[in-house]
Order: sequence, then C-alpha cells, then structure tokens
Amino acid sequence: MTASSQRIDDRFRLARLARGLSQGALADMAGVTRQSISGIESGRWSPSLEVALALAAALGTSIEDLFGAAPELPALSARLAAPALASARLLLSEVNGAPVAFPLVGDSGFVPGFRPAIAHATSTRAEPAGSLIATQPMAALGPTLAVAGCDPALALLAGPLERHRPPTGLVWWSCNNTAGRRLLEAGTVHAAAVHRRADERPRRSAAHEIVGFAAWREGLVVCSKYARTVHSLADALELGARLVNREPGSEARRLLDEALGELGVEPNALSGYDTACSAHLLVASSIAGGLADIGVASEPAALAYGLGFVPWQEEICELHIPQALLGTAEIRALLDVLAGRELPSQLAAIAGYDAGPCGKVSEA
Repeated sequence: MTASSQRIDDRFRLARLARGLSQGALADMAGVTRQSISGIESGRWSPSLEVALALAAALGTSIEDLFGAAPELPALSARLAAPALASARLLLSEVNGAPVAFPLVGDSGFVPGFRPAIAHATSTRAEPAGSLIATQPMAALGPTLAVAGCDPALALLAGPLERHRPPTGLVWWSCNNTAGRRLLEAGTVHAAAVHRRADERPRRSAAHEIVGFAAWREGLVVCSKYARTVHSLADALELGARLVNREPGSEARRLLDEALGELGVEPNALSGYDTACSAHLLVASSIAGGLADIGVASEPAALAYGLGFVPWQEEICELHIPQALLGTAEIRALLDVLAGRELPSQLAAIAGYDAGPCGKVSEA
C-alpha cells in the first residue's frame, strides 16, 4: 500500500458508514484486517487492487465509486430560453431533439410556485407540532430523506437522490439552526444541517456523526443603490437604510444583534428590525425587489441577485446524523450522494460556495 489522498479516505469511510458497518465488521466481510481499513480511512494508505476489489464487493459498489477519478461529461450547445448571467447555472431539457437551457437566475433559482404534496390532512382543525394527525396519501411513499436547515443549497440534494439506486425523495424543511437541532433531537428528521463559524469546533453529540456539506460567508447584503457606499453596518445606519430581518433563533439575527450591540444602537432604532424573513434567498429577493435596502444573509444569496455584500464571518455547514440511523435506506442514500461526484460540482457552480467540506467526516 502507498500514501493516499484525504478525498479517497472520506469517500470510502462514507460508504462504510452509509451501510452501518464498523471498521471491524467491514474487515471481516472483505477478508482484510481492521488495521487496513483504519489505514485507508486515516489517509495513510491506499488499497492494492486485490484489497480494493474485496472492499467494493463487501460494500456492494464498484472500485470506481470508491476510489476512481470523476469522468468528464462531454460539452454540448443549448438554446437559452431566457437571458442568462455569466457562468449561470442551468436546467436542461431536450425539445424537438435539441437541448434547451433554462437559467437559474434571481427568482428562477428557487421554486416560487406551490410545492407538490404527497398527502393531505383529514383533520378539520389545526393541530400543534408533535400531534398525531390523520392523513390521506395522494401517492405511494417511497424512501424519502428528511433534512432540516437553512442553507438553500440543501435543495441540490434532490437531483442526486432521485438518481440514486434505489431512488430517494427529499423533504427539505427550511429552518434556522435552533429549529433544526430541535427537530433532530425530537427524531422528526434524518439529519440537520447546522452552520457554524469556520474557526469554532462543531457542537457535536456522541450519538451523532457530523459530515461536511459546504462553506460560505455570512454578512450584510446591500441593495445595488448603496452597494458602492455601504461597507459596514454603521454606513447603512448613517444612510437610514431599511432592513429586512431574519427570524429569532437564526444565526443571521444573532449576528445582527451582536453588530448593533457593538455600535451601541438599540435594535428598534433600525427601520425594519421587527420584520422576519425565513430564508437567505428571501432576504436577497426582498432587497432586490426594493422592499428593503439591507439584510443579513449568505454571500451566495446576495450574488444570486447581483447585490452588494459585506462579509462578517466565514461559516461551515455540516450535516448532523444520528448514529442510530446509519445503515437506513435514507442515510445510505445521503452519504452516497455526499461521497459522490455530482453534489460537489453542483455546489462549486454556485458563486459564493466552497465545496471543499462536502463529504468530509468530522473527527471526534
């Protein structure tokens, strides 16, 4: 065996975790030593062809998926259905035998229409969270991953999950860190996407695995009118800028309150402080639509609308996954996607995202 790369180690480890196997259990199945498994996962060794074949067979996958290089897809020409910004992300369809490209720019980057449901409640009254509720399915329910978190890039999981074998659906419940942790502890989601400052250690539980998703910056989003003149919150206050705020419990509101405290400004002195917007992209959309001048959100959200951005802190978004769910169909699909090739490419294609953390297993 020879020295290996960290990307290979994490992809292999995620494949093992996805199947709910310990290092020892996988070693027994593949007929190798546990030390060999540990060496590969720690980045100290790469497997011989014989060992790689045995490991791939034990995990029910291929050597290419575990250790191979990503193949390059051929380029193609497509007709734009609408104007596109430089390096725009695209949806593709084939119409009359010719590729057509739909640019994901501004509001087209998320779904403004009604989301399709799979069931409806038969109860005739409102029910609080945690209640048992009778439902009438409208379609058969297959494996469906439920993830809570506020990073809008979590929606990118849908495509790779649909193409997973077996196909897996996605329920992304958009909510802040506080709500996401609460749902995870209540056992109502498979995983919670929690973002933290890049220079602080993750708040981990012994009962959870933590796997990286993406990195980005959070800060002050500024309307185009003030983009050249506002370089700080103090500048925005001096201009009397209107705010679109995030909801209580969000990291964005905590950052804003901290910045106002440092300036000695009472929150209610800021026009719009009492507003509550529930998502990064909605903050940027409100500013782009002229409903506000500033807000606190992620840099990718600001760049998606061509707005100004003043960075406040670098953040890492990580998926907290209960160890009790390792080996389930939904978590296996999630970890296979995180270890795969498509998701990092999708993340890297969005301005402001760093796909480096994607699929990196956090050490205890």
